[in-house]
Amino acid sequence: MLVMGFALTACESEKDLVIIEETLPIKTDVMYFLGDAAPCGWNNGAPTEFTKSEEDPFIFVYEGPLNKGEMKAMLAKGSWDVPFIRPGSEGLEVGQEGIQNQVFQMWAGNPDWKWKFTVAGMYRMEFNLKAWTYSITYLGELPKDPIKVESLYVIGDGTPGGWS
Repeated sequence: MLVMGFALTACESEKDLVIIEETLPIKTDVMYFLGDAAPCGWNNGAPTEFTKSEEDPFIFVYEGPLNKGEMKAMLAKGSWDVPFIRPGSEGLEVGQEGIQNQVFQMWAGNPDWKWKFTVAGMYRMEFNLKAWTYSITYLGELPKDPIKVESLYVIGDGTPGGWS
């Protein structure tokens, strides 16, 4: 009887419900993004990868070119059924003014909220998976591609060939 009474008392404390009210960090080694704005396009088998910070394992950064178009981020590639990282509101536009320290959300399925980049250019995106925040900074225009030609000719009155 004594052992049974002790067992019932010991189990009583395990019935207390523990409620965690703060947002828990997202622990992962990889983070990706895709979309019209991404270098990879909508290829979820080979999305563009963020770089994990060496100083903080919860910070992921991408710095490079982005096109005009939509984008969303994820923690696993190869499936459309995974939870995606999304802006805090539908159709959030990103341009030269950038976005600083905004809260993101994560879920699978609909609604399918995405970021909408209104200007192509060089950007820095930083996601903090501990605080569930992100910042996007416009760094400037895309680098101009040089014009590739096989030959270059000059014509005119000041040349030996004239206008021929």
